[in-house]
Amino acid sequence: MKLVVWNAAMRFRDKLEHLKTYQADILIIPESESPEKWGQTKLQDVNQFLWFGEKVNKGIGIFTLNDHYKIELHPLYNKDFRYIIPLLVTGKRNLILFAVWSQNTKAKFESYIGQIYLSLKYYDSLLMEPCVIAGDWNSNKNFDHIKRVGTHTDVVNLLKSKGIISTYHHFYKEEHGDESQPTHYFRKEYARPFHIDYIFTSTDILSSLNKMEVGKHENWIKLSDHMPLFTDFNGIQ
Repeated sequence: MKLVVWNAAMRFRDKLEHLKTYQADILIIPESESPEKWGQTKLQDVNQFLWFGEKVNKGIGIFTLNDHYKIELHPLYNKDFRYIIPLLVTGKRNLILFAVWSQNTKAKFESYIGQIYLSLKYYDSLLMEPCVIAGDWNSNKNFDHIKRVGTHTDVVNLLKSKGIISTYHHFYKEEHGDESQPTHYFRKEYARPFHIDYIFTSTDILSSLNKMEVGKHENWIKLSDHMPLFTDFNGIQ
């Protein structure tokens, strides 16, 4: 299974072609526009397209690009966590996929990582199944000083207790807060890098990880302030 996460900074319909050579099975695209903005010609490259948002220009899209997997909204989806979306993925291997785009909320104490923390508490039963939690988290251990209902470290520890680990930190053997490869450049400025996008997986899925790669600034910055994350899991097709 090849999974890609990329906050494409809107107008993804004009950027999909840049991911084609990777031949991904599933894409998670925060800041994707709704299907009605695409037109039939560009939708020909898409197998399934689930979209969640309030404005047609900016939501979160989950795509399949072939028939290896089928995705559908999980019946436990709670709209209170509108952009932390549990999906049923069925194919050669079945799993739960959480597509994440954490954002500010009216209750500041529950914003960003706070939303993820609360949602994981709510979806606790789903974390016992093989799962992937991936997207734009807008979070890092270095932000732990910001008062939230749960910090980045709290979420990492909660997931670790469930056997769910970050693919990046496993693959590159780095610690949270000490990432050497940024996933975001604030205002596209090279001097303002952050690591805020993640793909976490259950350990049984993680054991089949063949590749984890972060897109390079020079290749992607003209398209988005976020770099894509590429993962390839052996034996899950």
